[in-house]
Amino acid sequence: MLNNKKEVHIGYGDYTLDFGVGINNNGSVHFTDHTREHERDIGIFLDNQAFKYRVKQEFPSIIADLIDLAIAIHISDRLAFQDLRQEQRCIRVVLPVRHPELLNTGLFQAKLKDLLEWATGTRWIFDFQKRCATERTQPSLSIAPTDSEVALWSGGLDALAGLYERLQTQAEHSFVLFGTGSNVNVNSLQEAVAKKIESYYPNRLNLYRFFIRISDSDTHRKNTITRARGVVFAMLGAACASLMGSQELCFYENGTGAINLPYSTSAIGLDHTRSVHPLTLLKISDLVSDLLGETFRVWNPFLFSTKAEMCKKLSKDGRSDLSQLTKSCDSPHRKTIDQCGYCSSCLLRRQAFAASKLEDTTRYLILHGNYKPAADPSISLRHMLAQVDTLQGLLNPSDQLEIQWKNLACKFPVLDDIVDNCSIVEKLTTSEMKIKLIRLYQNYVSEWNAVRSQLSVGLIKSNDIESSNKNCLVA
Repeated sequence: MLNNKKEVHIGYGDYTLDFGVGINNNGSVHFTDHTREHERDIGIFLDNQAFKYRVKQEFPSIIADLIDLAIAIHISDRLAFQDLRQEQRCIRVVLPVRHPELLNTGLFQAKLKDLLEWATGTRWIFDFQKRCATERTQPSLSIAPTDSEVALWSGGLDALAGLYERLQTQAEHSFVLFGTGSNVNVNSLQEAVAKKIESYYPNRLNLYRFFIRISDSDTHRKNTITRARGVVFAMLGAACASLMGSQELCFYENGTGAINLPYSTSAIGLDHTRSVHPLTLLKISDLVSDLLGETFRVWNPFLFSTKAEMCKKLSKDGRSDLSQLTKSCDSPHRKTIDQCGYCSSCLLRRQAFAASKLEDTTRYLILHGNYKPAADPSISLRHMLAQVDTLQGLLNPSDQLEIQWKNLACKFPVLDDIVDNCSIVEKLTTSEMKIKLIRLYQNYVSEWNAVRSQLSVGLIKSNDIESSNKNCLVA
């Protein structure tokens, strides 16, 4: 019996998701969990009105395939349960498409699998079949705004700060903000932040959103570790941009968060997100370009900026009324008006506010009100401070850029990979890119050193900071 089960895993993976006749606005997926010998049909609902804004009368069939592929990846990643304590999962996706001759090529399959394994830590098997059913209904045409920068829109602090700066520095452009997901609270947040910033910059913003929902969602065991989210978000955003005649899509994300160096060696691997990593964006750009048959770029204008640097224009203009609308928290409190204040995302938010001198009126549970976390709330801060000390130790021994880079890249080899693979698309020499990355981490360390005592209040006793850092140093 065990041998038979292993054979099933080799041929079909741990999970199989068969999208039947194809993805439709109201359709279903046949989900098989081979690990539990369980299968069922699960309903899918799509609201694709965001894609009615385009410059082409006809809806390109290859764009429809790109959208369906993104949806299939999202649904698969959501339903295929992942346990970080076990070996990587394997997901098999059976998806009818309009152009199987393109998606089944060895090169495209290799790039797709490489991208998803890099981003999710999961092995993927794709079986693209010819779509023979009636086409999924596409939204009727509405004329899209021209000369727009298309950007992914989360409604978070980075998205807000990035948009605010781009509105000021790219005065000739209008902006299309593309959001997606299924969470009602997040959708409301995206709309509220966009409407508020539009009040300062009227007639320059358009918010389009694409919704993907699973029917009877509460009855399914779902994977909360959705590592494919950034890939899905970018694919759908690329479809939106292409429909409007643009060959670029922007992520607004601070550089330290995008590269996301591990706080500790235990963070390397499956539990270390790569959603906006420069190599992820490069791989997505390459994949989408191959599929569309023309160069398409997914990029981050703020790769060399810290979160605090992104917030400086908001601070200068006193726009705390904008920033207070955003949420950053990783914890379940995201569903309330409060944010925890001690997870890594909240701490980086608080650090950015403090370092940029932007007034922070956010209500944090750890600072305001009678709240006692179940676990030690200082863990994230200790690891973040340890990383800051590690970076400082790598950068401070010498003023020579060559030595500083050698120290950084020896400790974090992925930085060399970023420079080698991304310098051309960033239109920089390798030397110039190394200098920019060194400056990024120098500024990050300097910002933390200026506010670390302030952020430690209530979490770490002042005489414990030094000893806690020594215990948490990245190995």
